[in-house]
Amino acid sequence: MKLATALQKVGYGIVVVSVFLVPLFWLPVTSEFYEFNKNALLIFSSLSLLVLWAVTSIVDRQVRIVRSPLSLPLLALVVVWLASAILRSPNRVEAFLNPGQAGTWLALGLFYLTSLNFIRTKKEVDGVVYALLGSLSILAVVTLAWSSNIINKIIPSLPGYLSSELWNPSGSLFTAALGLASGLPLVIWLLVKQKSRQLTSALLAFSLLAISVGAGASVYRLANPLTAAGRAAFLPVSTGWGIALEALKASPVIGSGPATFLFDFTRFRPITFNLTPNWALRFVTSSNYYLELLATLGAAGLAAYLFLISRTYKLLIKTAKLPHNTTAMAAGLAAATCFLLQLVFPINLVLLVLTLVYLIIMIASLKQLGTSIVHEANIDIVATGSTSNSPLLPWTILVLSVGFAAAMAYLGGRAYWAEVLYQKALVAAAQNDGQKTYNTLIAAIGTNPYLDTYRVTYSRTNLLLANSLATNPNLNDQDRTVISQLVQQAIREAKNAVALNPLKVTSVENLAVVYRNLLSFAQGADAWTVASYRQAIALDPVNPNLRIALGGVFYSQKSWDEAIRFFQSAVDLKPDLANAHYNLSAAYREKGDLAPAVTALQNALQLVDKSTSDYDKVVKELADLQAKAGPAAAKPEAQNANPSELTTPEPLPTPAVKPPLQLDQSLSPEAPATPSSQP
Repeated sequence: MKLATALQKVGYGIVVVSVFLVPLFWLPVTSEFYEFNKNALLIFSSLSLLVLWAVTSIVDRQVRIVRSPLSLPLLALVVVWLASAILRSPNRVEAFLNPGQAGTWLALGLFYLTSLNFIRTKKEVDGVVYALLGSLSILAVVTLAWSSNIINKIIPSLPGYLSSELWNPSGSLFTAALGLASGLPLVIWLLVKQKSRQLTSALLAFSLLAISVGAGASVYRLANPLTAAGRAAFLPVSTGWGIALEALKASPVIGSGPATFLFDFTRFRPITFNLTPNWALRFVTSSNYYLELLATLGAAGLAAYLFLISRTYKLLIKTAKLPHNTTAMAAGLAAATCFLLQLVFPINLVLLVLTLVYLIIMIASLKQLGTSIVHEANIDIVATGSTSNSPLLPWTILVLSVGFAAAMAYLGGRAYWAEVLYQKALVAAAQNDGQKTYNTLIAAIGTNPYLDTYRVTYSRTNLLLANSLATNPNLNDQDRTVISQLVQQAIREAKNAVALNPLKVTSVENLAVVYRNLLSFAQGADAWTVASYRQAIALDPVNPNLRIALGGVFYSQKSWDEAIRFFQSAVDLKPDLANAHYNLSAAYREKGDLAPAVTALQNALQLVDKSTSDYDKVVKELADLQAKAGPAAAKPEAQNANPSELTTPEPLPTPAVKPPLQLDQSLSPEAPATPSSQP
């Protein structure tokens, strides 16, 4: 049985390395350095463990499965995630690829199932615990070094993002704070109950000190007014609750689908949200994890998660009655802490993985207490697993596992390589290398044609290249042909992005912006612009900025009444938005209604910060307007209520192409789009 032992050691090694790396792992080769790569690591580890478990079943001639009180709720949770992703998500690829979504939960389920089979002794349980504490201790030291700016004094020439005091390998200081906070109950309980060697106690004491100081440093830095820009913005609980209830009305059982909270937010947030400081932000996560589950996975998803929490709580109560329960209790308390943190804050991948790791440690520790002791406390854990004398079952599991792992590795590998290509395109764009940006984006789309983000960036790249060529005052026929091709590609890819995610307002807004940039390029672009903005407003009905943008299109067409209607709608949606009043005044002024123009400009003046150039600008324009309008009400005293940048209601400046390009009707927003892998 040497081969079986070797396979078990390899599997255990993968578990330990994965647990150690997840909080710290990051790679600057993808467009998102942190959670995307942590998620990829988790999926790779889970697939590797799955194949090893299947091979071990062949060698052992039995299928070994550890059954615990948490197995059923975890299975139910994974099933709900998969069902919701397949049946409800408008973009299933995004639902599986995005960190923390269906793919992550499938990987977590596999990691839980397989890792328990490779952790077989108390020494191995301790190894997982110390790997986790070592990782959190390193994270704490790194957090302290960067947040206190010590690292810049030691290494003054750190490149780019690494020189920021807010940098953290977990992804953010907020993520680090939650991860370190979750580890405190684990290390405190182990240290208090530790009865072994002095060296172990010393290591635990160091870990406690490091984690405590690291957590404190991250919280202090986040609370510091000087680093307010680096703080996470949170959706108010009342807003998150209202959005969840509205989403439940649309799909009460399995929600709107994984990775769809942005859609729920834009469609269902109340108008009162416009009175909050973060009114202009679009949130992709809810106020806390439970409200997000309720909105995206419906009643079934929340019930499955509460089922897991209930089982964990009952298991923790029973564990407290067992002798020699130190590690199991410590891990159970840490898991309970994670559940509490998720009740207060939005979820992140590190905290989600740590929650499952604590549960794995808890179950693995209980296995070591002995079957009789465990059953005495009415805890159903089968440590020896289920066996089968049939030679077909292990081979069947091997074939299914290898087939599944190979398929997931192929699809996941393509998705990862597409992200690498996309990052290369972004770097090329930052270096102003248009040709490399263009070609690399084509390669990224060809590798993974199902993400709207790539399509949006490609559409903007085509538009920028068309704008650049159109600046030439002496255009020949070849130039016009190239510009026409670029314009058509910009529109097609913007439409493809909408087709891939029709409920995503950012993709629809991008299509509207593309059309708007073509107002001086092509005939009919104005009608298409209006249609796209109307579609965006339907998806984000209480957003005043969309009304201002559409009003600006009508303003450019000299349709003053329509412009006034949309600017007034923006004012109604957010009365304290200076730019809405300013645009409304401009439309009234151009129409010739000077009295309401003066009133709107006075309202804008009350909302503009006196210390900005916008204030002087409005004062001058108001004086000119009052002179034209005759006697008017006295100028009100300005209030420093809501500083706002004022923009004139005009379309974005673009170089004109004469005569205008003729665009095919297939490029209209109403024409269906069928995204292909080759743009």
